[in-house]
Amino acid sequence: MGERTVVLGGVPTRLVDQGSGPVVVLVHATPFDLDYWSGLALALHGTRRVVRYDLPGHGAAADAPVPPTACMVRDLVELLDLLEVPAAHVVGHSLGAVVGQRFALDHPDRTRRLSLLAPRASPSPLFANLSEALRRDTAVADVSITRWFTPAQLARNGSAVQYARTRVESTPVLSWADGLARVAEVDDLAELPRLTMPAEVVVGEDDHGAKPEHGRAMADAIPTASFHLVPRARSLLALEHPEVVAPLVR
Repeated sequence: MGERTVVLGGVPTRLVDQGSGPVVVLVHATPFDLDYWSGLALALHGTRRVVRYDLPGHGAAADAPVPPTACMVRDLVELLDLLEVPAAHVVGHSLGAVVGQRFALDHPDRTRRLSLLAPRASPSPLFANLSEALRRDTAVADVSITRWFTPAQLARNGSAVQYARTRVESTPVLSWADGLARVAEVDDLAELPRLTMPAEVVVGEDDHGAKPEHGRAMADAIPTASFHLVPRARSLLALEHPEVVAPLVR
């Protein structure tokens, strides 16, 4: 239990495994790492065993390339096998939601519940354009933070803003671009009706990437899903609003 290094898909990465109870696996977005989930993990520890890890290209695994989504799904299977967990509640944000929904589609017997935060399930020109912009001009990375926070939040420079700035500075730009490309290319919407486990889709009211109308369409496509719109929120739901997200996924 606690923090340790594990090898997933041949890549050493960081794992944090804390708490007791039903297992919840948290899968982060790009360009973040497992620390994105710190507030939510703290809120869940009392009743859940919370597992979080760094995806390839991020955090402790920043030196590795971001692989295709299918490889990250295999990593998640490998992680559950390593922990001897037969099935888990998978919570994913953006890129993590892409991994989580594909994991649930491919391994429904190992998905006890599925929570998708700021998700995408069909190809997105916006994310494709962001990916290409990062490849052409690394300065785009410094501008992108304005998509996540209001001018007032940036001026206050609170802990969420400071964390996001750190990840923007620390994550390789190509990893970020590749992570966005995985979100841009996802095409799972037609398959979502196959999901039968309990599920929820959570979207920020002011999220301009994972738009509320797309999240609602995803929730409508999953027979067992509920849809939750977080008022006056952008994309970084669990980072900024763990107290709102925790009851939805508890």
